[in-house]
Amino acid sequence: MNPHRLARMSLTILACLGALLSAHPALACSVCYGDPNSAMSQGAQAGMLVLLGVVGVVLTGLASLFVFWMRRAAQLKAQLEAAEEASPAIPATSQAPFSNA
Repeated sequence: MNPHRLARMSLTILACLGALLSAHPALACSVCYGDPNSAMSQGAQAGMLVLLGVVGVVLTGLASLFVFWMRRAAQLKAQLEAAEEASPAIPATSQAPFSNA
């Protein structure tokens, strides 16, 4: 290994260790660290609940759409099978109207 590369890598590791060891606890904003009964905290909680509600409504709508498509496909398949059973057998020559046979 190149000595310059080794020195650069060890310097990087030392810098990262120094940054980790000298880190101070993060000072949170008043919503996260302050009074949970303040108007700002209650507003933030209400906003999160509204956003969760919007996401829930959208996901429920998507799930309902997929269920509708599945039921509709099953219904169309049943109708097609019933129509095939009810119709008389079609001769093979009439299936290709533009053939020369």
